[in-house]
Amino acid sequence: MISIPNHIRLLITNQYSYLSSMLYKYPYLHSKWIEEQEKEVKEVANSISNGEFEGYQSIYQSEMSKFESCSDEELLFNQTMLIMAYSYYESILMRIAKEETLQSSRPSEIAGKHGITLECEYKDISKYFYNTIRPLRNQLCHNNNGTLFERNNDDKEDEMKNIQKLVEGNRIEIIDGRIYIKDSHFIQEILDKAYKLLLKLADICGYKTICLR
Repeated sequence: MISIPNHIRLLITNQYSYLSSMLYKYPYLHSKWIEEQEKEVKEVANSISNGEFEGYQSIYQSEMSKFESCSDEELLFNQTMLIMAYSYYESILMRIAKEETLQSSRPSEIAGKHGITLECEYKDISKYFYNTIRPLRNQLCHNNNGTLFERNNDDKEDEMKNIQKLVEGNRIEIIDGRIYIKDSHFIQEILDKAYKLLLKLADICGYKTICLR
């Protein structure tokens, strides 16, 4: 028997697994790199100082100070991953809409084509992406230029309230209008929500594994 997974369902699963793996591996890889750099710095400092303690300490501290900006790299990684998580969600919705010959990629309309109304749980995920994650993604994609709340649109009030909740929950930080992702678990939660809704839509659309004998 040969199992042939639906190409869109396979895309949903593979991309989710890949992005989740990046989030999981980054802290370890980053920590490992710092350890390797510190080991190298110690060897250099010991070699140059010829074992003299004050000289060793001076060289060591000077060289290690070069890695103080590593926290900035982690912030950039988290920002990039949020953008990628939203892109994962949006691009697959568009792929499904194309497959279903729909002009709109809204989850409710995709489900509606099959005569199904999404449960509140899935409607909430869709709304969360539109009124919370989308404005964050847009801000980050526009160089994080501090204009998050300056746009005028019908959803502005909801967006402001939702984003403020993320600040209060210590998931993100906003300094001078610029967004900083403080919690990588927040990004994994975004991915999990996207995965859940996309799989639901795949089920509704009948995107299943085919078994051939």
